[in-house]
Formats: sequence, structure tokens, C-alpha cells
Amino acid sequence: MIRRFFKFILIFTVVVIFIISSIIGSASFGLFGLFWERWTTALMGNPLDPDFSWYQPLERTQGNFLSPLEKISPEQSEIALEVFEEARQYAEIHGSKSLVIQHKGKIVFESYWQETEPDSLFGLHSFTKTMNALLVGHLIEDGFIDSIDDPVANYIEEWRNGDKTNITIKHLLHMSGGLKESFDYSPFSDRIQRAYGTDIVSANLNMDPEIKPGTVFSHNNYNSQILGILIQRTSGKRYSEYFSEKIWSPLGSRDAFFFVDRPDGMVHTDCCMWASIRDMIRIGQMLMNKGYFMDREVLPKNWVNQMITPSDSNRNYGMQIWLGNEYQERRAYDARLTMYANFHSEPYVADDLFFMDGIGKQRMYIIPSESLVILRTGDNSPEWDDSKLPNLILNALKK
Repeated sequence: MIRRFFKFILIFTVVVIFIISSIIGSASFGLFGLFWERWTTALMGNPLDPDFSWYQPLERTQGNFLSPLEKISPEQSEIALEVFEEARQYAEIHGSKSLVIQHKGKIVFESYWQETEPDSLFGLHSFTKTMNALLVGHLIEDGFIDSIDDPVANYIEEWRNGDKTNITIKHLLHMSGGLKESFDYSPFSDRIQRAYGTDIVSANLNMDPEIKPGTVFSHNNYNSQILGILIQRTSGKRYSEYFSEKIWSPLGSRDAFFFVDRPDGMVHTDCCMWASIRDMIRIGQMLMNKGYFMDREVLPKNWVNQMITPSDSNRNYGMQIWLGNEYQERRAYDARLTMYANFHSEPYVADDLFFMDGIGKQRMYIIPSESLVILRTGDNSPEWDDSKLPNLILNALKK
């Protein structure tokens, strides 16, 4: 019996390897092959966090790097050295790749692991979603859209006839679009086609309504991807070009990259931007200063205040960004599902804290009242406490 069992396992393994190898081998046959290459190689690695080489094709968003961010030694900062050491140890035991702390416009502490360096590219994952909110502010200022209260159908013709005409831009920004998410992970499912497919525009715009928009918070990718489609169509520019013009170049960042569904196709605006670690601190510093960076206005006046105004469907979420207004021990990604939630051991010490959240516990905490930005990148840690690092630093500053 044992010999038969191992013989079966051996034959099964050989067949699986043959099938996967055949699929990968056919990956050069057009867009169909591109999809299968993504799907099979993702399964053989980490499908939620593939290596950089997996993200092909990539589209460059031009930076305008002139000088590095200001930095002082930890000994010169207002934060005690033992606090930095405690923060470093906490980050390290939870599989971090980087921990960067900026205070009053200067980097006061950095630590790196797993062959990561200050200018290493990292996958932003859902940090990318926040970039949509930044650009929507510019769409209004540039006159491409009138208001976030406008129906999306005013700008996306595929929705002008049908049952999605009551979904507004604000609903998408607030993650309350009300479309039906699929949890089918088979290759030809809607969900997988939106993640790995070569026509993510159709895959997202063809989704069906489920509930009345604006009523239920659901942190799903389609909200952000449809915003990206709207931004590209209304601006008349490639998303990466408009982002470079309005955000990335004014910040003085290095070049960054967006994942595209196919050559010259649609940028993934629900995830998958790649940027250097230190350049993300520029985004944090700009948001902390209400849209200003180095005395330059990067975002329209009062737009950050609108971004961090609590939404009707979730008091701890604004426009494509998380808020720390009300204490929740377990912060859920969907109001109807409690299994996907992040742990907080205590309330945030600062009332004005807001943050960006990416899969794998990528975090960037921003606290304007203390002129503080904290960035953590790395591997997923189920035991990650979202209140630990910000409260540790905040309590040290309040002493």
C-alpha cells in the first residue's frame, strides 16, 4: 500500500510539472500566453506577493531626482536611542525589510534587512490605491471632472446605460461602490482576470452591482482600478504620465514603475506600483504637510483635508486612505467579513493619525501633529500590531 501511494504521488507530481512546464513553454504565444505565464508562476511562488521579475510589462513613471532627503543621526533627534532600538527589534522579529522614521522633515532612523537598501524598489501593493485619490484632486483642479459627487457614468461610457448609473466617484474613493466581488480563484474567474488578465478594463467595468452604493464599506480592488480608468480617460493622458506630471516629478523622486495588463495596456491602479523606499517618505511628508513638499504645492489646497475626512460607510476610512479616528481592536477590510482584519492592541495616541496599508503589513503611518512619518516594508506577519510602532514613537515624543 505504501509503495503504491508513493508511486501515485510520483506520477501525479510528474504530470503537474509537465502541465505547468507546457503552459509556461507556450507563454510566448501572444496575450493568452502572457496570462498563463503570470498565473502559473504566481502559483509556484507567493501569489499575493510575487517577485519584482514577475511584474511584466512595467511602465515607467518619470521622476525628477535632484537631491536626497535630509537626514540626521539618531543621536541628534528628539527621540531616545532606546526607543529606536525597541522599534528596530519589533520590526526585525516581524520579518521587516525596512523601517524608516522621519521627524520634522528629517530622516532620524533607518534600518534595513534581507539585502534591502534605502533606494531599493519595493512593491507598494495597496499603497498604490492612495495615488488615485491624489490624482482625483488634480482632475478637479484641471477641470477634467466637476465634482467627486458626479456619477462615474458621466465619464465612462460603458456605464451610461444600465444599473450602475448611480455609482459616484466619491463611492469609489470611499470603497463603497457596491459591486459584487467574486471569491472564485479559478483561472478564468472574474477575480483572477482582474488580477492577472490582459484586459483589466473590461474585467472591472463589467462587474455587476450587488448592493446600494455608499452603504457598505468593502476594501476591494475594483474601486481603485475603476478610478484609474476614469483618471486616464478624463485626463487624456497615460496614467503614469499624469502621475509623473502632477505628483512624482514635483516631489523630486527617482523613476518608479507601474504594472500594466499588457503592452500599452491599462496600468494596475489597484496595486503594484514599484518605487524606492526613501521616495515613499516623500509622499508621506507631502501628505503630512497638507499637500506641500519643500514649500511647493503638490496637491490642490484643502485636498488632503478632504482625503482624510471620514466616509459615511467607515469612520476609519477616507479617500483611498485609512484613518485612526475610532479605536477598533480588529480593523476589517469589509464590514461584512471579520476574518480579514488587522489587530490593534490599543487606541492610537494621536487623534490625527492616518496611514497607508499594503498587503503583507506594508505600512506608512502619518501624524501631522508631531510632524512624523513611519514607513515599514517587509513580509507578512500575522501577529503585527498596528498600534505598536506609532504609539511607541509618539509616547517617546510626548515625554
